[in-house]
Amino acid sequence: MAHKIEKLENPARLEELSPEKTLKRIGLEPGMTFADIGAGTGIFAIPAAKMTTEKVYALEISEEMIQLLNHRKEEAGLDNLDIRKVEEGLPLEDDSCDLILMVTVFHELDDKEGMLQEIRRTLKDDGRLAIIEFHGYETPMGPPIPHRIAKEAVQEHAEANGFHLVESFDLGDNFYCQLYKQV
Repeated sequence: MAHKIEKLENPARLEELSPEKTLKRIGLEPGMTFADIGAGTGIFAIPAAKMTTEKVYALEISEEMIQLLNHRKEEAGLDNLDIRKVEEGLPLEDDSCDLILMVTVFHELDDKEGMLQEIRRTLKDDGRLAIIEFHGYETPMGPPIPHRIAKEAVQEHAEANGFHLVESFDLGDNFYCQLYKQV
């Protein structure tokens, strides 16, 4: 697990992702309910919990990451950080989130349509979805090209499942971010 933490918290990766700045850019504001799907070590969920007074859901499949998140939650005294294990579907109520984020998770999903439908179920009517992924071409860091998903492919999946692209921007040399709203 130490190797995975080092990879997720690589200083160059963190600088490029710039969690606080990116959370502001995708529209996280005080009073919003936020979910981080595939929260990992909490690099987005923890700053998000400091930016809003409402619930921040850190959703994760890895038991080791959940233990780490619980430890970090306790250390930071974040009562609004709600850590939940993902097994079948998203462990969230219908219409419960203002903003949902997936950081380098979408390319790993076997059932992209199923996940997008789950996100639609859990987003409020005016809610938004942000997807951050590695560019579809060779970059200084990231998985092999066959494991990546290009911007256009993410947009096709999203639009086929009831989302409309609001904004697309690059985060340094390695990542892009797409912000969607429901149609």
